[in-house]
Amino acid sequence: MTARFFPVSRRAPLFFMHIPKTAGTSMRLFLETQYADRDICLDEGWHSLASVDQLVTKSLIRGHFQYNLRQALPPAFKLLTILRDPVARTLSSIKHLQRDATFAPEHALTKGRSLAQIIRTPEVMRTQRNIHAAYLCASTPPGLVLQTLRENPEESATELDSAPTLELACARLHEIDFLATVEELPLDLQSFSARMNFHPATYFPFANEAPGAARSAPDLTAEDYEILRSYNDIDIKIYEYAKKLIHFRRFEAAMKPLLANGTYHEMAGDFEIDLGDVVPGSGWHLPEREDDAVWRWTGPGDHFTLELPLSRADIHEVSMRFSAQAHFTEQDFQVTVNGHPVERTFSRHHQAHVVNFIIPRLAVEAGKGFCQLVFQAKTKIPPGDTRSLGVAVRQISFTARDNGV
Repeated sequence: MTARFFPVSRRAPLFFMHIPKTAGTSMRLFLETQYADRDICLDEGWHSLASVDQLVTKSLIRGHFQYNLRQALPPAFKLLTILRDPVARTLSSIKHLQRDATFAPEHALTKGRSLAQIIRTPEVMRTQRNIHAAYLCASTPPGLVLQTLRENPEESATELDSAPTLELACARLHEIDFLATVEELPLDLQSFSARMNFHPATYFPFANEAPGAARSAPDLTAEDYEILRSYNDIDIKIYEYAKKLIHFRRFEAAMKPLLANGTYHEMAGDFEIDLGDVVPGSGWHLPEREDDAVWRWTGPGDHFTLELPLSRADIHEVSMRFSAQAHFTEQDFQVTVNGHPVERTFSRHHQAHVVNFIIPRLAVEAGKGFCQLVFQAKTKIPPGDTRSLGVAVRQISFTARDNGV
């Protein structure tokens, strides 16, 4: 008997929420190679779905369903979605609408019209308003969605809910297990595959692109782009928020192994960064020494970072001392903690500048103990040096404060 190759275990159940024109066709093709066909729900969206009860028998659901479908799924289902620059997504959708008569009923309204004319056609653009937000904020019970669409087939599932809000959309981003953007999809696809025990995507062609479509922006005016942004006012903010969340998830994923294998350990109480040793961050030049003094220049870019695991039991005040520079002002030095700007005090002591700030408890909690501090300091190339230098940091100390501080 000829042996057969097959995976030892079945894949974990997955719901891929396919937002239109976000590389979803390519992702669906990839996902369909990871599951047996008997385990895949073949319905493309609400209008073809016979019953929500059938979904519990499947392991892969991929289609134009909104977030509210999750209400009908067992807790074991993971949720994946991909976002795209909202203006680029809208333009892609309009061009698809132009070339494909089956894409949407509004196709007839695009015949013989330029992109500039179409984006000034309210009957078309009402279907393109804040699509990311509409998918993320959908809350109508799935059974009611099906019933409504059977009674009114011309209805759209995204129009059954209240107007979407930025707050709800961002809250739901945190509840999505796997989040990516079209622009950086290959970067996140490998880690996603590893976490899901999928065969890796060594070849990931982008499907469903317009024939001969250029990746550059179309020839639209500043006024045209302002109209497009007005139809995506919430989505633009969602997209920026999502990019920060994805960035931090990558940071967390990179830090966890360092903590687990003992390279780093959780820092509690008072401590200092040893500037003469390995600095846990980026944007630093090699240490320099004079007698017992050790310092490091930042550079070559205008940003430098510290990234370390902090105890969530403490509230830390950070004090940074660096050499005074005539060209340097308080406005030149900005600090964010896990993406959140923090208030800082700026003082001068003899030949040094000192910056103090508190690491907010909420920022540490949001990072699950991992803390990324990003500093902005202007750089320049001084006379007689080939390096681009920012500030000469001479001390970084963390002091544990009372919880009431």
